[in-house]
This record gives sequence, C-alpha cells and structure tokens, in this order.
Amino acid sequence: MPSAYDNVVIEKLKLKGKALDIKANNAIKKKKKKKHRKSSQHFPQTTTSGGEGKGASNDDYLTPFERRFLQQREKVEVERLVKMARMSHRDKIQGFNQYLANLSDHYDIPKVGPG
Repeated sequence: MPSAYDNVVIEKLKLKGKALDIKANNAIKKKKKKKHRKSSQHFPQTTTSGGEGKGASNDDYLTPFERRFLQQREKVEVERLVKMARMSHRDKIQGFNQYLANLSDHYDIPKVGPG
C-alpha cells in the first residue's frame, strides 16, 4: 500500500544568500570596548590645593567649556534635589490636585453610553 510520504525528498535545506557567520560551538564574537581617555565618573572630583600633594586634579583634561558645563549641571542637580526635598508628599498631592482643578472641562473624561 503506497504511503502519502513516498514522494517526500529528504535532504538538507539549501538557503540562498550569504552564509551566516557561525563558529564552532555557537560562539559569538564579542565586540571590543572603546577606551575612553576620560574617567568613567560623570562628575570628576577635584583635589584641593592643600598640603595633600596627591597630584593634579581630574579636571586637567577638560576644556574650559567642559568644566563650566559640568559646574552648571552640578548646580542644576543640587537645586533640583533641594526642591524635591523641600516638598512633602502631602504638598505634592495638593499641588497636583490644584493643577487638575484648574484644567478646563475639555480634559474631563467623556461620558460613554446612554445616560
């Protein structure tokens, strides 16, 4: 009795196109990390000119514009943290409720359905 699978060809699939870059044991090639000349810290710490004598500050590699940018960013961050610390949770909720009360009716949730 003939089977429904008699005409099936049993071979490997031949894929068109460029072969994949697969090495033995499915090892994946790791990308090389770029070396940065700057330290990994966002805010370099400067040494004071006191009698420590530990060498130059971390700011030596920065341009004047980069120094000013970091100082300004640090100043803004400190102001933001002070502002956050000043308001209690209750104050934040009251401010948010006041904001919602001042919105126009355009932002109200529309009624859906009859009634």
